[in-house]
Amino acid sequence: MKHSYQITMFVSPMGHDVNYISSLLVRWLESTGIYQVTVVGQCPEASDTIENYMKDIEGLAKADLFFFLCADYYWKDPEVRNNLEKAVAGGTPILFFHGLHPCFRDWPEMEKMIGLLWRDEATHGDFNYCDVKMTDISHPITQGVTGFRTKDELFCGLSNVWNVDMEVLATAYSDPELESRWSARGTGKNEPVLTVGNYGKGRTVDFILGHKWMYYTGHGLLENSTIAFEPPQFKTLLLRSCEWAITGDVKRKEGI
Repeated sequence: MKHSYQITMFVSPMGHDVNYISSLLVRWLESTGIYQVTVVGQCPEASDTIENYMKDIEGLAKADLFFFLCADYYWKDPEVRNNLEKAVAGGTPILFFHGLHPCFRDWPEMEKMIGLLWRDEATHGDFNYCDVKMTDISHPITQGVTGFRTKDELFCGLSNVWNVDMEVLATAYSDPELESRWSARGTGKNEPVLTVGNYGKGRTVDFILGHKWMYYTGHGLLENSTIAFEPPQFKTLLLRSCEWAITGDVKRKEGI
């Protein structure tokens, strides 16, 4: 096992408070002592643009994990797209964070990496409380992790458009008793919030929780806070997801 792993975090404006979120997640990752994070894209901590980084094949090969916290605007160049596809298919793992599921509709290969996608039938209620449970307690990411209550934006009715193989590791219950400001009620179903799969040789993680807006919009009290990030299980699942994506296993056991 390597002593440290290089994570490339792609960050660009996408409505969510990506500058704050990326700073928080970088602190979490680097505090483990096994990750070094390079931020590229459009944010104060970025060391390069996405386009420049993705066209540096030698530098690209040094990444042990691609971490997506950005939308599609900076991914229009065919060369940039092709280089990402080749890297992930060749074995570089990729993790998608909350909010990306509607973003890449003109890029089928990227959608196959994500897995569950936002289509017309998808919805979400207001930023509100929900109960998360582990659906596979034997997987290295979820083993020993207890269910937890959180306040977050729960995506409902996401579609496996490309019929990719994936495993759902955790779900959250969409309570039909909760009504959104659009008069939409919860689905009454356990909606996926964490899935894993593969794209070629590269492992994929879809981490669907983690909402934080930049300001209050009426979407739900505390939507502009970090309350969604506060359950210890949330942090455990995220750090384990990164380690599993890179190594296929989890050696570090965070507090759960």
